Amino acid sequence: MRKTILLPLAGLLLASCSSDGSDVTITLPKDFSEKTIVVSHVTIDNVFNAKSQDDLKVIYDTLEVKDGIARLKLDPAGAARYNIEPPVMTRTEPDFYAAPGDRLDVTIREFDPLDYDVKGTVLMDDLTAIASITRPIQQEYVNLVNASENVSEEKAKEIMDRYDAAIKKFVAENPKSPALPFVILDLSGDDFKKVYDNLTPEAKNSILMPYAELYNSQVVEMQSERNAEEERKAEVASGKITAPGFTLPDLAGKKVSLSDFKGKWVVLDFWGSWCGWCVKGFPALKGAYEKYGDKIVVIGIDCNESEAEWRAGVEKHKIPWINLYNGHDKKLYQDYGIEGFPTKAIINPEGKLVDLTTGEDPTFYDRLASFVK
Repeated sequence: MRKTILLPLAGLLLASCSSDGSDVTITLPKDFSEKTIVVSHVTIDNVFNAKSQDDLKVIYDTLEVKDGIARLKLDPAGAARYNIEPPVMTRTEPDFYAAPGDRLDVTIREFDPLDYDVKGTVLMDDLTAIASITRPIQQEYVNLVNASENVSEEKAKEIMDRYDAAIKKFVAENPKSPALPFVILDLSGDDFKKVYDNLTPEAKNSILMPYAELYNSQVVEMQSERNAEEERKAEVASGKITAPGFTLPDLAGKKVSLSDFKGKWVVLDFWGSWCGWCVKGFPALKGAYEKYGDKIVVIGIDCNESEAEWRAGVEKHKIPWINLYNGHDKKLYQDYGIEGFPTKAIINPEGKLVDLTTGEDPTFYDRLASFVK
């Protein structure tokens, strides 16, 4: 359920061997029979300052296992993420975050399914505490998805809501926790921003703060894009934008221009036979086409496929309105600011763009009805 993308632990591999003394005691499962275990790590500074994967330095420590226990010396170079490599192939592996001078106890009860905890610092105590609450909810979601191909949207949302509620409760009860910059990465953009903007100085001092700073920059960018889209929608709704013109061939090869239909209501349907939702929307659009008759002109504009595929799609789906071919030319849908397919545009008799709808949205027909009395 992690909502942010973290840099992969890959790149230049450096082998090392632990020196005498230990900062981390790793207690392995009772049935663990290997004589050694490998622990890899990469410093957090390296993760966030690397300009490419080649700049990432993953260091491997091969530790001796004695009486079911392995001991690790932390990297004095700085705070790092450590991963304990399981003896068998698994989906997940034990990991923890530590800084020079920390003292930790890692207890692994099982590698598959993974069952472990990490104690010894406030950071790892808190991460372990929140994981003990959220992991069962995560597993419940995984079980739901694996049990059926048709997952109930209501049930999935109920699980996700509980997951979010658990994180928000932890945040409210632990405002100074150094785990917060990492824990809140699982919140949606708006919820994350509310917490991030009010992090306490103690939470900001966490070695994991760079993760929150990265996600915050992504959220700010997404919010900026969303605001720009809302402004564009408002501008379109104002009816002040002249619809971008075009001239495209129809099925007979005749050149057809948008200007040919000035004085009429025009609906543009940007589609492709490769687009499942475009095809699913044809019945509703056919209904509107029949309902309004000569009050509107419907023009289908095919995008991102070959002419043969376009012609086959028109014939297969028996599309009755004007069909034009745009193919792989991106200029037209860039002119209209198209971000996905299908996209439908409504143009008034004065040639102004008054509505632009991305996706198959039933409310499009409500707006069409309000325009075409």
